[in-house]
Amino acid sequence: MILTITLNTSIDKAYRLLGPLAGGTVMRVAACSDSAGGKGLNASRAVAACGEEVCATGFVGGHNGALLCELLAQDGIPERFVRVASETRCCVNVLEPDGRSTEFLEPGRPVTAQELDELLELVDGLAAEADVVTMSGSIPAGLDTDTWRRLAERVGARGVPVVLDTSGDGLLHGIDALPCAIKPNTDEIAQVVGHHIRSTEDVCAAARGLHERGIPNVIVSLGAGGAILACDEGTFLGRAPVVKAVNPVGSGDTMVGAFAVAIARGMDAAERLRFAMSRATANCLSPQTGRFDADVADELLAETTIGNMD
Repeated sequence: MILTITLNTSIDKAYRLLGPLAGGTVMRVAACSDSAGGKGLNASRAVAACGEEVCATGFVGGHNGALLCELLAQDGIPERFVRVASETRCCVNVLEPDGRSTEFLEPGRPVTAQELDELLELVDGLAAEADVVTMSGSIPAGLDTDTWRRLAERVGARGVPVVLDTSGDGLLHGIDALPCAIKPNTDEIAQVVGHHIRSTEDVCAAARGLHERGIPNVIVSLGAGGAILACDEGTFLGRAPVVKAVNPVGSGDTMVGAFAVAIARGMDAAERLRFAMSRATANCLSPQTGRFDADVADELLAETTIGNMD
């Protein structure tokens, strides 16, 4: 089983427009869909789409939290959330006909130290049954910026691999726990190493440096340029085939969920990266965030190339 932890869950609303987004006026939405959101829940759906058992935990609250659990049940994702006093946030993704995406992300409302203690105790039990644990997204108000580090240390102490996907201070503190894998983008890894990243070679050097600090898998997203993986087997550059994206939102989260699956299945380094990238690319072809067609993903797998950068 793969356990996903999402501290800052949300109701994700996708608004599809008939024309381009224009500011300062009334925009009619052609279609609207709601989904159980937060980076970890996108990863949860990806794990399920890969055919693996998954359980989602984290925080939900209020009427939005109840709706989120209903939506997650419709997706067939089991959950063990901690119910909190604050209302779960909403986030809006505006999709234009040309494929451009604009997101409006509400901040997470406060979570108390007592509610975090409840989650820590819950995760202790759930992690004992997990093959891999993913920890994704931002930290809600009211919690310290080292919250992901605390969670990663507790899970790692049980010998369970942790895949951490966060940014800012949460990432800076989280890497101190030496999780099994992290997935920064180029801006985020530049913040971690403390200098500008100007080339693929710079990315490789930064990823290798973090790997040498004790993080087994350092995956760096290059956007359309692919992804870098630094690990014991070497440094690899993965490139996926070019596709016409329908909805790119959640592709990075899909990569995290698929990479966790690859770890659980014992794939070697090149295949871990190839598998995760093919599923992330397939997500771009789906109108629904964090979902993909497994047959399409398998076709993309064959077209995804992995090169050795050492």
